[in-house]
Amino acid sequence: MERTIEKIVIFGAGNVGRMALQIYKENVVYFIDNNEKLYNKTIDGLLIKSVTEFVGEKDKYRLVIASYNQKMMERQISELGITNYELFLEERHGYYETEELIFNPYIDNEQRLVTEQEYNENVEKSFLREAVRQEVDRIYGKQEIFSHIEIETVNRCNGNCDFCPVSKKNDTREYMKMSRQLFESIIEQLAEMDYSGKLALFSNNEPFLDDDIISKHKYARQRLPKARMHLFTNGTLLTLDKFIDIIPYLDELVIDNYQQELKLIKPCVEIVRYCEEHSELKKKVTIVLRKPHEILSSRGGDAPNREEMRTYPSDTCVLPFKQMIIRPDGKVSLCCCDPLGKNTLADLNKETLFEAWNNQRYKMVRECIQKGRKEWKHCEKCDYFSLG
Repeated sequence: MERTIEKIVIFGAGNVGRMALQIYKENVVYFIDNNEKLYNKTIDGLLIKSVTEFVGEKDKYRLVIASYNQKMMERQISELGITNYELFLEERHGYYETEELIFNPYIDNEQRLVTEQEYNENVEKSFLREAVRQEVDRIYGKQEIFSHIEIETVNRCNGNCDFCPVSKKNDTREYMKMSRQLFESIIEQLAEMDYSGKLALFSNNEPFLDDDIISKHKYARQRLPKARMHLFTNGTLLTLDKFIDIIPYLDELVIDNYQQELKLIKPCVEIVRYCEEHSELKKKVTIVLRKPHEILSSRGGDAPNREEMRTYPSDTCVLPFKQMIIRPDGKVSLCCCDPLGKNTLADLNKETLFEAWNNQRYKMVRECIQKGRKEWKHCEKCDYFSLG
């Protein structure tokens, strides 16, 4: 007897939902989402419906929750009596869980290219805000070590994106490059911890402006075999030789191809051709088509193309509980939304990683943020919500 293939409904009509569609393909019958603005619109010809509409068909289809907000959505469907489901990201850990080599986040995504007013409205209605609160309540007071560390080895970028406070045209930071001694000291401390979380040798910069970035990745991979190493780059300095040299040390490489008309830049054309010939690389390489002129988060009020900065005084944030951002001089910033390093929580020239993570200033930040963003000046105008 021929096996019946289970039909799928995807819960989540954002980028993660589109990634899930690439996996399940013709088995998907439609999408559901909590965003009322998306109802009766389509993704690749598949209708987006409400969660309520799916409840009446919950015994007909298997539900796949595809969102970075999946834990809150899981609680939501459990309350509705839906038991036939799975979490798309449960066994996946990448930023782009797709074998689609070129990913266009603007297709069928009405929340992507928006005015500042529309961006603010989307944030205010976002279910992610409540999910962040629930996650902070869960971890507050627990002695958990960071699960994501970014080491910025050089504090420069050659891009000119409107939304970035540290783009080539906006950067006010004094030039710094991390010494090899400090870099290796940080990696050795992580090795002693048997670190297995996310590790990025970049933060608010273009990593290939560091001419030693490949050997640093090699050293880190040798010493931290359990860490998940990912790298984001704008690709402009990424020759095919450099790509071939660095890819063995990475779990994921994301190339943000910034071009307003969404055309591939020359290095990406060469990398696409190479990956097509070496199909196993599609599992770890994603070229994301990006527009350099768009509205994104306020970055704690520092985004140069934002004018209407709204506050979220009672909202909280998970980043000080999960993320450590290290600048080239060894100083530790507040989070990834502190690109100019206005906040210094620790100095790794004077403290170990463990001492820094548990010092009084970090504890003070967490106590303040748990109460609300209004309690910490840099966070007051921040509209970035993430589960870490």
